[in-house]
Amino acid sequence: MLDANGGTALYQSRCARMHLNRGKEMLAGLHMTDGPTLRWYAKCCGTPMFNAYKNGRIPYITTLLANCDQAGRNALGAPLGHLFLDEATGDTSLLRPLSMGRLMRRFFRRMVKDIVTGDRRRSELYDAATLEPIAKPRHLSAAEQHALGRA
Repeated sequence: MLDANGGTALYQSRCARMHLNRGKEMLAGLHMTDGPTLRWYAKCCGTPMFNAYKNGRIPYITTLLANCDQAGRNALGAPLGHLFLDEATGDTSLLRPLSMGRLMRRFFRRMVKDIVTGDRRRSELYDAATLEPIAKPRHLSAAEQHALGRA
């Protein structure tokens, strides 16, 4: 899912703003490491869909845009910027950099708002009462992590 520059277009938003029209029963979760990132994918074909926190307590979702049709991408508007340009394999001179600090400040304000207003309980990926994932995530074994170069 890498583009010509060796990156992946992602869209980070609040969990309460993401809606699934169909296929919710086909979602599965995966922890590739012991870290808190939960990777959601379609269990029918293995297609990666979203990255999120291990539970709904931190209410963000990052959508892999390679899975979105062009109309969906256009509806999101222009990107605020791009992270990790120094790691790109292609020419990124025309891309606008985004600092991690700016991204985290935006994220923190939205996270606090979702916690205070209760919006974090409106996520389709987590149970509203417990904030646990709607599908029990699978954890890669140490051997699987090692095979992927993550151990």
